[in-house]
This record gives sequence, structure tokens and C-alpha cells, in this order.
Amino acid sequence: MKKTYLELLRICAIILVVFNHTRALGYSLYQNTESGLSYWLSLPLSIFCKIAVPIFFMISGAVLLSKQESIKELFKKRILRIVLVILIFTFLQYLRILRVNPDSDFSLLTYLAYCYSGNIIEPYWYLKSYLGMLLIMPFLRLLVSVMKKEHYLYLIGVKCVTTIITFGFIYSGYTANVTFLFENDIIFYPLIGYYLANVVEMEKIGIWVKKRVTGPVLACVLAGITLLAHIYFKSSEQYTEIFHSVATWILAIAFFVLVKGIQFKSELWQKIIIAVGSCTFGVYLIEDVVRNQFVFLVPVLSGYIGEFFSCVVFVLVSVLAGTIAIYIVKKIPYVKKLI
Repeated sequence: MKKTYLELLRICAIILVVFNHTRALGYSLYQNTESGLSYWLSLPLSIFCKIAVPIFFMISGAVLLSKQESIKELFKKRILRIVLVILIFTFLQYLRILRVNPDSDFSLLTYLAYCYSGNIIEPYWYLKSYLGMLLIMPFLRLLVSVMKKEHYLYLIGVKCVTTIITFGFIYSGYTANVTFLFENDIIFYPLIGYYLANVVEMEKIGIWVKKRVTGPVLACVLAGITLLAHIYFKSSEQYTEIFHSVATWILAIAFFVLVKGIQFKSELWQKIIIAVGSCTFGVYLIEDVVRNQFVFLVPVLSGYIGEFFSCVVFVLVSVLAGTIAIYIVKKIPYVKKLI
């Protein structure tokens, strides 16, 4: 039985993924505007959208780490599926590249290089990271089987220390030679996702949300990072994305808790959220193709609602169109199991 709040997290994450890929149209719009509304909306959202991949990893941890599977089952059910997705959708993307560049000929070696590389078909780097997470899944399952609450809190505490060290590097230029293996995204976020979904009692999550603590914490952290980034930009007279990831884990945890505390009373809305959530992986696979079909909306709407809001409409329309397409495609036998 799918949990509604996890599916809502998927939906929010895929919207943020698409916004992250809008580049100068929205994601880096702040770099083209000295100040004003577009600047102060684009900058914090470009920072906030970085929680998308962590949220996906947290959902995976919440769902997969509690399952009992042999290594053989893991390879057969999950790893093979992702390998097939990489091979099939990279092939489709390669055909698309050949169509755009008719002077190029199909090359098996080039196709295999596309499958192997994480930066040629840029959005698909996540598939390689997800595959990496699946490969270490047996060890993560062993960890959560023996970890207690204090171990998760210790994990978060060490993350706090590494964040402070990162700020030290930003403002001093000196790097501390400290390596924390568990800080890796494919380890940290699945473990924290499992903790928030399965270890922390729902009552405690509800208390934090009812006391209206989580929302203000998220807003204050985002506002603080946005202000620090703005000051750094102005003082150094250059743009950098180093602030975009420094507090991602705090924002991701706060957002996860906030969404988990939402009460869904309408069965209709629950069904809609679950249906849309089940399409998000497919939307991710085709979003660059779909997004390119609606990019014309930005210049058309900019004169009426401004650059930033026209980009928001562009993103939402792209996600909606992608969802409809995937919902229909998933009716084809075997496709549903793949995407």
C-alpha cells in the first residue's frame, strides 16, 4: 500500500527537478537581474530545488530499506530494471540526438559511451547514482536493522559539523582534510529517509507540524542561505552555486517532515496524488523532451506575468503534460513495471 505523503513528495521533487533544468529561464534567472521580484524569487527557489534528488533518495530509503530481499532478488527486481532503463532510454535519447544532427551516423561505441557517461545526457546522471545506491542496498539494510535512534541523531550531528566545515571553506578558502563516508548522498539520505518514515513516530512528526515549527525552520534556513548567497555575490562580484548545496540536507529533512505531517482526508485527492506520484519516474525520463515543447510559453507570458512566474507556469505545464503522457504509456504491458 502506497503512502500518500511519499507520493506527494515525489510530485514536489519532480517539479523541482524540472525547474532545476530551466537554466536562464528560471533556475539562474537571478544572475540576469540585478534586483527586483524575479531576483528574490529565482535565487531562493534555485537553492530550494536542490532538495529534489535528496528527497528521491529519502523516499527510496523509506520504501526499500525495510524490505527483506536476497541479493539475487535485489538484482532481479531492481538493479536489472535500472540497467534496462539506462540502456533503453539512453538509446531513445541517442536517436533523438541523431535526428537533430542528421550528418551524424549511428555508432554502437558512441551509444555505449552515452550509457556509461553521466554527463553526456545530463539528466540521466541520477540513474547512475540510483544504481549505486541499489548496489549497496544490502549493506544499508544491515545498518538499519541494528541502528537505534541515537545513531541517526549522531549521523545528523556529524552532518552539522561537516556543514560548518563547508562554511569555513567558503569564507576562508582553506579545506579541512576531513572525510566522512556517510555524508555521501546515496548513504546519508536513504538512511535519514528510513529514519523519518519508519523510526520516528507519526505522533511526534504531527506535534512538530501542529506547533508550526517545521515550516518556519524551513523558511528561515532558506532565507538565511539566500541572504548569505546574495551578500557573497555582491561582495565578490561573481556568482557561484556553492551556497546551493550547503544546507540542502536541512531543507530536505524539514520538507520531508512537513509533508509527512499533512493529513489527507479526501480519498479522491489521495487517489489523484498516488496516481500522479506513480508517474514521476517516467516524467523524469522524458522531461527534457516534453519541456522543449513548451518553452515558447516563457516569452509569450513574460509580458503579462513577468519572467519568473512565466517560468513557473512553463514548469507546471511541462510536468502535467509529461504526467499525462506517462500515465497513458504505462497502460502498455511491461512498460508499467519498467517506469
